[in-house]
Amino acid sequence: MVIVKRKTLSLAERLYLPEVVRGLSITFRKLFQPKITRQYPEDPLPTTSVTRGQPRLVVKDDGNIACVSCGLCEAACPAYAITIDGHETDRSIEREPEEFQIDMLRCILCGFCEEACPKDAIFMSNELELADTTRSALVYDLERLKRPAAALAERMDYIKRINKRWQTSSST
Repeated sequence: MVIVKRKTLSLAERLYLPEVVRGLSITFRKLFQPKITRQYPEDPLPTTSVTRGQPRLVVKDDGNIACVSCGLCEAACPAYAITIDGHETDRSIEREPEEFQIDMLRCILCGFCEEACPKDAIFMSNELELADTTRSALVYDLERLKRPAAALAERMDYIKRINKRWQTSSST
């Protein structure tokens, strides 16, 4: 038979005083360190050209939408958040969207729609805030998705810059 000798605890150890003092010392040290909390919405999140916010449709300088209703963004969307109904036009462009909806409750902000678009008509914006009072208000229609090309210029330049690596030179 093995006899185990137990250490007798002092009064401070029985009252957990060393642990309490150590915990309070950590608390007081952290209390006087600089705060890292962002005061949102007064201090908004920083955005860059790499930021993938909500998708937006490009409105060209002549006031027309760049989208030709090809449906590639709808097909590329893994969350099935995009719905497009196109119609014929009298202009040189043959089709344009009659109805274009993005269900922002389903959208996962992946950017696949941006990559799939052959006409550079849809880009991820730097708009990050996504809150509303009803579910139906978060289904964005054509008018709510439109943005002038100048508002999306930074993101458009970024996408063109990263896609240059896939372009072949004409001299080969």
